[in-house]
Amino acid sequence: MNQLFSRDYFQIKGKTAEKIVHYLATKTFLIDWCFLNPKLSNGKELCDLLVIFDNIAIIWQIKDLKLDKNGFYKKTEVNKNLRQLAGARRQLFELKTPIYLQNIRRSEETFDSSKIKQIFLISVLLGEGEEVFSFEEEIKNNKIHVFTRVFTQIVLNELDTISDFVDYLKAKELFLKTEKSIIIIGGEEEFLAHYLLNNRSFNNFNNSEFIIIKEGSWKNLQNDLVYKAKKQSDKISYSWDDIINRAHEGSEKYEIVARELARSSRFQRRYLSKVFYEAHTIAHNAKSGNLYRRIMPTDGITYCFLFHDDPEPRDYRKAMLFVICWIARGMFKENKKILGIATEIKIQPICSYDFVLIDKPDWTEEDQIKMEQLQKDTGIFVNPVIGYSHEDEYPQLNKKNLPQKNPDK
Repeated sequence: MNQLFSRDYFQIKGKTAEKIVHYLATKTFLIDWCFLNPKLSNGKELCDLLVIFDNIAIIWQIKDLKLDKNGFYKKTEVNKNLRQLAGARRQLFELKTPIYLQNIRRSEETFDSSKIKQIFLISVLLGEGEEVFSFEEEIKNNKIHVFTRVFTQIVLNELDTISDFVDYLKAKELFLKTEKSIIIIGGEEEFLAHYLLNNRSFNNFNNSEFIIIKEGSWKNLQNDLVYKAKKQSDKISYSWDDIINRAHEGSEKYEIVARELARSSRFQRRYLSKVFYEAHTIAHNAKSGNLYRRIMPTDGITYCFLFHDDPEPRDYRKAMLFVICWIARGMFKENKKILGIATEIKIQPICSYDFVLIDKPDWTEEDQIKMEQLQKDTGIFVNPVIGYSHEDEYPQLNKKNLPQKNPDK
């Protein structure tokens, strides 16, 4: 489980500010899509951090600044950070300068700007915070999010999936376009708390022209029992992050599979993890049989889970997983994508994974005939047991989801 880092975290172990932000980013956006210090062909650094996920690009520039005697950052240093961000955006999307990306998980590849539909610029100012600050700046017609040291830690731990993080940036930009007058007493975390408390939106400000958000919203949210219960329930969701990070072991096209797995929000990952773990527990405890299957249709994608032992190279398990996914495509025609995950039938510390991703927008009558014949031949999901479940992001309080106290305290 991710935890909020202390205010002194950026000073420990002698790590640079860039590496610390990169570390936090890999927890949120995961290793595959984070590129530290990408460089132009002439060797010049493009930016401090580039996050590329599907059609999303997030450009980060990081500065560790000190306050002057009046309690402000030196304006020239702040503007330098903003100009560097605008310059990086221009290099990538206007000049289309060739950029080669590489990280510890992925080999070198050429950045394709034509695939990017959403662009976000973030200036991180890691020095001691100003008393009065702006959390958005504009330079050369570019909107730039400005994060303080404390808020960087908070937001990358609170909105720790690509979808949760980007949804906040989009909601923030949409609100600021209204040009309403807003005063925030405290840091941007007070603004974030308001977003989380109002169904992840700022729509309740629609009829207001002058807005004041008082200090204490974030602290009150942290102390709220329902919020704490949510965090308790979220713990299981990080097992889905582990599966994403294991995708490269089970598929030659692992990045495509991993990207599909990583689209889900933290709440969605909690639900997926619960269903996966529940199915795995049933398989583990079964007194007979050597396999267990489960299909779970969601909005837009159907998940197939297979628990079966098969020695390397696991050809039988992989083939069976594909068959299950193909049958699922015909059973739930509203979903064009099918994602399958297979692992051993017994829950154990070390396990293997296989993955299948079927992305088939068109499903023909011929496909249906083949699918029904395959289903008849294999007996897979001919008479499935249908179950229903429900999950609330903010669960009702009970003894199971209340935070547990340390008995030694």
